[in-house]
Amino acid sequence: MINTKLSLIDDRQNLGWLLGAVVLSAAPHVFNLTALVMVFFSLLSAWFFFTLYWGTSLPNKPLLFLLTLAGASLVLLQYHRIWGLEAGSSLFVIGLGLKLFEIKTQRDAYLVVFLSFFVILTQYLFSQSIPMAGYTLIAVILLVAAMIGLNSGKSFSLKSRLRMATVMVAQALPLMMLLFVFFPRIQGPLWILPDDSHTAKSGLSDTLSPGSFSHLALSHQTAFRVDFIGEPPPPKDRYWRGPVFWYTNGQSWSLTQTVPISLGHKPNFKGGFHSYVVTLEPHAQRWIFALDLPYIFPDEFGQTADYQLLSKADVTERKQYRITSGTVYSTGTLSKSEIKRGLQLPANVGNRLQELVMNWQKENTTSQQLVDKALQFFRQEQFYYTLNPPLLSGNPVESFLFETRRGFCEHYATAFVMLMRIGGVPARVVTGYQGGQWNSIGRFLEIKQADAHAWAEVWLPESGWTRIDPTAAVAPERIERGIDTETQIAFGEIRFNLGGGLSSGNGSAFGVAWKKARMITSSIDHAWDSFVLAYDTDNQNRFFSRLGLLDWQSAIKWLALGILFTLIPIAWLILPQRGMQPDPTKRIYQKFQHNLASMGLAQRLGEGPMSFADRIEKTFPEIGSSARLIIKLYVKIRYEEFHNSGDLKKLRRLVWNMPKPSLKYNYLIHKQKNKIKA
Repeated sequence: MINTKLSLIDDRQNLGWLLGAVVLSAAPHVFNLTALVMVFFSLLSAWFFFTLYWGTSLPNKPLLFLLTLAGASLVLLQYHRIWGLEAGSSLFVIGLGLKLFEIKTQRDAYLVVFLSFFVILTQYLFSQSIPMAGYTLIAVILLVAAMIGLNSGKSFSLKSRLRMATVMVAQALPLMMLLFVFFPRIQGPLWILPDDSHTAKSGLSDTLSPGSFSHLALSHQTAFRVDFIGEPPPPKDRYWRGPVFWYTNGQSWSLTQTVPISLGHKPNFKGGFHSYVVTLEPHAQRWIFALDLPYIFPDEFGQTADYQLLSKADVTERKQYRITSGTVYSTGTLSKSEIKRGLQLPANVGNRLQELVMNWQKENTTSQQLVDKALQFFRQEQFYYTLNPPLLSGNPVESFLFETRRGFCEHYATAFVMLMRIGGVPARVVTGYQGGQWNSIGRFLEIKQADAHAWAEVWLPESGWTRIDPTAAVAPERIERGIDTETQIAFGEIRFNLGGGLSSGNGSAFGVAWKKARMITSSIDHAWDSFVLAYDTDNQNRFFSRLGLLDWQSAIKWLALGILFTLIPIAWLILPQRGMQPDPTKRIYQKFQHNLASMGLAQRLGEGPMSFADRIEKTFPEIGSSARLIIKLYVKIRYEEFHNSGDLKKLRRLVWNMPKPSLKYNYLIHKQKNKIKA
């Protein structure tokens, strides 16, 4: 059966259905691969389409070889390699288009179907969202329906193929879910190809300069989501710690080599504890974000002397972890090297900066008083918090403080740290995220890239490293109310949650309904991320622990039992139907036989359909022609190799509308029934 030859004319319907399923399988790659690759695939698909329905010729072997070389050269030209996510997926898509020209037998068609399944799988290398899962499920159903058509010829209508394919896929879903939950998870990604871990990811950078955060402020991308065990902290305490910057050359700031916490001073926590679970999106860096400061965290993470958490490897896939943080704390004394790093200044410190700090210090101020004077300077002078500050010339900090006075969070944080260092107070710049949108429906905090923030830390004798956010002195709404990311991205200007953000009920009825719809959508997406995409080895082990499965032997036993009890009901639903229920054609004909038997004319044992038609015509001439038409159509569907897809509907309609004998035949019917009884 597999080696049966296929005809572009006789099997046009099945091959056309297969072509549609192939195109649907590759279509989402329009958003992942370059336009030229998808145009090349579209041209190949269109060529096969015109061959099916307009009779154009397929490419011969030399031309097919040239097309193959052209496809490979196109991938190499676009990606400068033939491996990696984009390049590898492009080769599969082009290969799928070329394979259409080699369909000569059923085996060739099956290879196209199997290659389409693999192309569907490559979609998940780019997107693992719920819509993509639903889309690929539809594509799988259509491919299964295409396989049914290749096996059955024309004996099944398109509707019947779709129904059967849907049932088959639905029957496989319980087994798929069982294997997903219990099958051992692979630690890390399924495969790693060169440079795959460095594909473009949105997030914080390892350098900091004026304007670094402006592009993030217009990004709607999710950075991470947080589920709190208990009530969340107030907005003013929602600082999510990331990279810490010590060194500057006067133009920008860069990261220095990290020092383990064991070589520094551990903080003394005094309260404000919060436990929570973070679902972190991949960002191709080792940074792990935690509420400032982390107190209890997984052993797989390391902590630096700057109190930043680091993963052992770059975070290239979604990661979930549980942390307890304390928001009230103090740190110890500084070492000589930390004091030196905390007071480092570039060679081009401006005279106006030094004069400003010297004026503040004339009153013999303490470190805390110097901090207060700097914050008072930001509050009283005409500073503006904006996403579109003017370009800074010469000395950036001096130009910002005395000329433009317009900037974003990194402008204020870096300028404040410079002022503190000039005044002899150790200081550093901390980057991360601040705030987030509270989802009152899903009860979680969503932090987007637009929530990226920079603040300062100064070392004070009374409390050690102390967070100072100069942005709060200029725009306190940024910290107390947070960013309204939707309108900020739409208008390209800073917008605050003046009404409380997503959880607000203010505004028009449409606005409230729109916000609620977004919260519901975000909650569904978060549940998908938490329970499906983030179901890694650690989460699986925690789930097994709740079930009392402490070793893999027990888990395998439960998996085997689950498969057994899943397959039994599926088999019970499938197998009896094959032996007990006749096909639709036979059921309709049995209805026809029952109608005639009620008139006193039953089909005799061994009597063929056409002989039965002759007897009906002799006994009941009034319905003889209708009965003969029904029997002829039944024989055609039942025994001939080819028939129209609408014949079954026509047969059902004829049987349902078959006329009854008139009153003049009542005596004959009554006599016939009495003869049968005798």
